[in-house]
Amino acid sequence: MGRMTRILALLALAGTGAAVALAQDKPPSIKEIMARLNKPGGLYPTISKALKAEAPDWDEIRQEAKTFAKLADALGKDAPPVGDASSWAKLTKAYADHARALEGAADKKDRAAANTARAGLGGETCKSCHSAHKK
Repeated sequence: MGRMTRILALLALAGTGAAVALAQDKPPSIKEIMARLNKPGGLYPTISKALKAEAPDWDEIRQEAKTFAKLADALGKDAPPVGDASSWAKLTKAYADHARALEGAADKKDRAAANTARAGLGGETCKSCHSAHKK
């Protein structure tokens, strides 16, 4: 069983609903998106680890980056839990832009560009959005 298949099976069992919501064109909740992207076993840590490999599995990284970009785009469709809607729009757009850059770098098998885009999806990016919009 491929790694992506295992991840999707685990998501179905875990009941996050993010994959199902995306398949139904219904935006998943912020909580579902954040869990799917950032929790242990989520896409961000998985992609980060894969990019550190001596010989990255670019097929896997491309699939995960594509899913990441879809979820990042969906994040902006949700209303912010707290804070200004214009700030939410700006921050979620920047997050989605980094995710699309990651997807593009993965398509080109460009590790340096992928790591640059990945860096824009963590650290200070998370902190600035959470400071303004997390309950």
